[in-house]
Amino acid sequence: MKTYDSFFEDIAQRRADLAQRKKDQMARFKQKSADSVSGTQQRIASNKERIAKGQEEIDQKKKEWEDKRQAEIDAREEEKAEKEKEQALKDEIKQEMEQERDEKRRDIEKKRMEKERAQAKKD
Repeated sequence: MKTYDSFFEDIAQRRADLAQRKKDQMARFKQKSADSVSGTQQRIASNKERIAKGQEEIDQKKKEWEDKRQAEIDAREEEKAEKEKEQALKDEIKQEMEQERDEKRRDIEKKRMEKERAQAKKD
């Protein structure tokens, strides 16, 4: 049978063990929390890095698209300028032909008038 002294010693021992278990439990909880936080921070850092790489790829593709679009616009403008030059050349040729026709018509008209005058003088 236990004496009061041994009974109180057992209670004191149990309290000390309980206090130690609480300390150990609290240390494990703190460690687990710290691990969780560091794991979260690592995931955040890796996600930020992944997002940054993705953004770089997006920016690069966007720049390539813009360059391609600008090249297409430049090509269209160049083609338009070429067409305008061709049209101007055609218009110029058309004007020259009209002038030549007018000159020929005037020459023919002049010759006709001269023939009529000569014919009128003969009569």
